[in-house]
Amino acid sequence: MITIEWDSLTLKQIPSYYIEQSESEGLDWKNMTLYESELEKTKPRDSEENVKQIQDKLLDKYHWASLGDEGVRISKVLENVNPRDEMKCLQKWVEYLDRRLTFPINAIVSDSESNWLIKRGDKVLIKSLPHIVDMYGIIASVRLRGEKYEFPLCDLEAIDKTKADSQLIGDYRTWFANK
Repeated sequence: MITIEWDSLTLKQIPSYYIEQSESEGLDWKNMTLYESELEKTKPRDSEENVKQIQDKLLDKYHWASLGDEGVRISKVLENVNPRDEMKCLQKWVEYLDRRLTFPINAIVSDSESNWLIKRGDKVLIKSLPHIVDMYGIIASVRLRGEKYEFPLCDLEAIDKTKADSQLIGDYRTWFANK
């Protein structure tokens, strides 16, 4: 058996649904394995550089397809943003969430550093998303027992699962965990 890598001309013609389905099933869409008897030797139609360029472009476009519906939503948020540019992705998330979240949001702390004042299981009120920190992503301004704190949004879950806020924060958390 021989594995052949699709050239850039073929890659450009692969239907979107095929790439999305392959990604969601963990299958490779960039090549195909055939028996030697099924192949005919030919000359390359383009360069390895062209192939790599198109592969990278398609990988960026379908980066989140393996996550199903959640991946589709994440892709829409980060449309036209290089998934390898973490700061631009974070900025896009802040813009998106600021427009859609309905503050204040009742949330529960799902994870916390052992030496922080805010502990796992604490119920907080998310007031706003004031800034970004490289290591922790989007920082939420929260209230806990009447005091104001700042805490990573990736470690918070909306309590009311019926509100859109829950899905929005959940999508961000999934992106953050898989970036």
